[in-house]
Amino acid sequence: MYSASQCEGMSIEDIEVLPAMYANAAMIAKDAGFGGVQIHAGHGFLLSQFLSPLFNRRTDGYGGSIEGRFRVVYEVIEAVREAVGDAFPIGIKINSTDQLEGGLTEEDAMEMISIIDQTSIDLIDISGGTYFPGAPASSDSSSGSGPYFVSFAQRAKQITTIPIMATGSFKTRQQAVDAIASGAVDMVSIGRGMALNPNLANDWLNIEGGDSKFPRFDTNPPGGVTAWYSMRLTALAEDNEDAFDLDLESAMSIYDARDEARCDEWRQVFGDV
Repeated sequence: MYSASQCEGMSIEDIEVLPAMYANAAMIAKDAGFGGVQIHAGHGFLLSQFLSPLFNRRTDGYGGSIEGRFRVVYEVIEAVREAVGDAFPIGIKINSTDQLEGGLTEEDAMEMISIIDQTSIDLIDISGGTYFPGAPASSDSSSGSGPYFVSFAQRAKQITTIPIMATGSFKTRQQAVDAIASGAVDMVSIGRGMALNPNLANDWLNIEGGDSKFPRFDTNPPGGVTAWYSMRLTALAEDNEDAFDLDLESAMSIYDARDEARCDEWRQVFGDV
């Protein structure tokens, strides 16, 4: 029977193949004409789990101190750089904090930025939070406090010469302008605003360019807003955004059904565990 039991740790042999896999993906992107790649080491995905002491309980060279937990990320960076060459931009997304008890802290993240400063990375993208059952999501918050990680990014700029970008809750052109003008960041990353209006960057080049109109929901169940935007992105990918008209509950239902269908496919391929 399938169960959500604890996963086994990766073997050294498993880890050693990761850099080449990332390098191959980067080359595919470069050959396809992309202007750069980003190594995703945030939000609780694989590299993020290596960085987090909550998930990484290893006692070998890939665990323990932040240097040990960062080791595989460093090896990925080196392999990607060797594959794409010196002139091709490589960014990295990292958490400022996992927002989980026992997870990556801001102090860990600052130390990690000092390590990244010694690599060939061209851009550090600051984000935070972890996709994990029961974990709070910054992006599901209804708070109007503005961009989440600008303060952390400003502190990070004091310890690295690599350009810094911040991700999270930039909803207006003025917020983006203010963050850059203050020197807190060199760039801002827009996700949901552009999911609502893919032409937003061009609109913001005009001082009178309009901001995206964010939907308001009567309820805010955990994960609901993320599910809604995920389905919005699906509609964009299918060139069907003009017909997109889901409420939060419907979006969650479709999103959950899609995920369950994917799980069924994986079980058929890999068998019950």
